[in-house]
Amino acid sequence: MPLIELQSHSTHSDGQLAPRDVVAEAAEAGVTTLALSDHDSVAGVPEAQEAGREHGVEIVPAVEMSCVHEYAEDLHICGYWIDVEAMAPACERAQQERRERAGEIVENLRREGFDLTLEDAIREAGGADSIGRPHIAKAAGATGDLGPFFEEYLVPGAKAFVPRRWPNAAEAIELIRSAAGAAVIAHPYWDIDQSGEVDDLIRSLRPDGVETFYPPHTEEQTRHLLELCEELGMVPTASSDFHGPTHKTFAKFGAYDTYGLGQPQVPPKP
Repeated sequence: MPLIELQSHSTHSDGQLAPRDVVAEAAEAGVTTLALSDHDSVAGVPEAQEAGREHGVEIVPAVEMSCVHEYAEDLHICGYWIDVEAMAPACERAQQERRERAGEIVENLRREGFDLTLEDAIREAGGADSIGRPHIAKAAGATGDLGPFFEEYLVPGAKAFVPRRWPNAAEAIELIRSAAGAAVIAHPYWDIDQSGEVDDLIRSLRPDGVETFYPPHTEEQTRHLLELCEELGMVPTASSDFHGPTHKTFAKFGAYDTYGLGQPQVPPKP
């Protein structure tokens, strides 16, 4: 049976491996269809496609856009079969927004008495384009479980938090579709706790698909998403969200459970 994995991450965002090594890991795990979906970046797609030809893995050109919505400060929407060149300007703007936001967070932490600079956080990230709050926390001296540091400083309402401003969810979907892609809401129950809000999110945004099969999704959540996909004519996708072999949460392919409820699909090319 085909093993479909429509999210994975490389060193072009917050993954541990280069794109070709992600593909090699996927091939070793028996993955037949793979999307390299780096956060706000399409830079690794060509390398992944080349490696896919070498390993016999179908590569779906993809991106995972970070956006804002009333239900989630950091909602993720994946774009599949995108035209990489058409998507690049949106990614460049998103990365610039990411850098500016990181700079504001660093300044807020400095006012709280932390001795760090934006350059310290960039070194933690391995590059300015992939900088995120975990890198800033580590640059500020947080170690081990970052949860307590996040709770005090880096979540909405916390001392150093700066909200994401662009794009909103509807804009992210439009950006993906304007780049000839299919828009899929990623792991909705990872970002949103309440089933009613998840339901409203999907019904109001009307994406092309929903990431239904996902490691933390429970059987009840998976069933709910499948029912929505069937009712609304959307594609149920799947991923283990591979970030690297030693990642604390997403370290292997084939980690999602279908619970015998159905099979994941690949969105058709628009």
